[in-house]
Amino acid sequence: MVKIELYDSREAAGEILADELKKLNLSKPYILAILRGGVQVAEGIADKFHLPINPLAVKKLPAPGNPEYGFGAVTEDGTKVLNEKAVSYMGIKDEEIEKIAAAVVSEIQHRKEIFGGLDDEKIHESDVIITDDGIATGYSLIAGINTVKKRNPKSLTVAVPVSSQDAYIKIKKLADRIVCPLVSSEYYFAVASYYKEWFDLSEERIKSVLEEYKRKYSSYE
Repeated sequence: MVKIELYDSREAAGEILADELKKLNLSKPYILAILRGGVQVAEGIADKFHLPINPLAVKKLPAPGNPEYGFGAVTEDGTKVLNEKAVSYMGIKDEEIEKIAAAVVSEIQHRKEIFGGLDDEKIHESDVIITDDGIATGYSLIAGINTVKKRNPKSLTVAVPVSSQDAYIKIKKLADRIVCPLVSSEYYFAVASYYKEWFDLSEERIKSVLEEYKRKYSSYE
């Protein structure tokens, strides 16, 4: 794979991933982008595969009293993954976890109304590519993978520009394959530090991108 120290942008990283994904000769690729950063990465892949971008909504489970810290993640159908060490350390009870998860799923439903949800039939008949802008702890991506696997895709490939070493090992065990040009063993790992350009997409911009790629490439599906 290409040796990279720093990506110019998420889109540029997606183009590099696309070159690697092309080598896999997937018979019926289908792109699922984790909101939000995964959408920009997916642009670089979608243009080379001539495919629309489909959203995969995953959100972290915020710790009680410290919403910036996540103790796991959940998807639109309630599939959740927990950081058991964090749950034990903070003493979060099962009923509290369920209450928090229900509130987050409600927030995800809002995104589903705006961006669309998972298409079970399409996933089942396709070689699914899940993409994001990077993997730090891996809990969000694991939740996304588990949700997709419930729908029995032909195959499941994870494509990310950068990952921490620990997360890479976890994901490699769950997906059929993982494409990740840059795996970091740095103790203090931050996805943003591997990009020259870094900003969050607004909901309006995400919706615009998804609609644009649907118009451009739906006829290729």
